[in-house]
Amino acid sequence: MTRLAAVLLAAALALPAAARADDPSLVERGRKSYTSYCVRCHGLNLVTTGAGFDLRTFPAQDKERFVRSVSKGLRAMPAWESMLKPGELDAIWAYIGSVNGWPEAVAASGAK
Repeated sequence: MTRLAAVLLAAALALPAAARADDPSLVERGRKSYTSYCVRCHGLNLVTTGAGFDLRTFPAQDKERFVRSVSKGLRAMPAWESMLKPGELDAIWAYIGSVNGWPEAVAASGAK
C-alpha cells in the first residue's frame, strides 16, 4: 500500500502546471478565456442564460468529455479546437473547477 501511495504521489507531483486547477494564475487565465469564448452561451460565472449547457452541473471526473465536446463540438456546441491556443482548454477547465468548488485533489489530478 505504501508503494502505491508513493507512486500516486509522484505522478501527481509530475503533473505540469497547466493541468493544476489549484494554480491561481491558471484559473485567472481560464476565467479570461471563458469570458472571451464561453460566456455568451454558458453565462457569467457558469450561470447559464438557457442557451447553453449548465456547466455548474458538469461532473469533475469527466474532463475527457469536456475536452472532446469543446474541441470537436457537440449538438449546438461549436468546435473550438482551431480557436483555442495551447493550454487554454486546461485553463478553462481549471476555472470551471474553481467556480464549482471541486476538491483540489480531483481538479489537480486532471481526472477525466
